[in-house]
Amino acid sequence: MTVNNALKRLCGNIAAGRFNWRKYCTPQLYFGHEICVTPLHCSYGQIGYTVYFPYTNMPEVEYDWEFDKLTIDGDKWKDYLQNQ
Repeated sequence: MTVNNALKRLCGNIAAGRFNWRKYCTPQLYFGHEICVTPLHCSYGQIGYTVYFPYTNMPEVEYDWEFDKLTIDGDKWKDYLQNQ
C-alpha cells in the first residue's frame, strides 16, 4: 500500500470513528506501515491524539476531538491529500 493510500485509509477511519487509537499506543502495523499514537493533553485532560510513523519521513496525523479537527502536518487532512 502506498503512503498516500495508507494516509487516506487512516484519515478516513479516524473521521468515521473506526480507528481504535488505544491499540496503537505502542508501535503496531497498520495496513503495512508501522504507526504509533501519542495522546494529546492540555491542563484539563486528554483532547485527542497524534499518529506518527516511526523511523520514516511520513507526516504526522493529529486528531483533536475537542474541536473535531483532523489534520496532517497541520493542514486539513482532505486538503493535504488533495494536493499530493
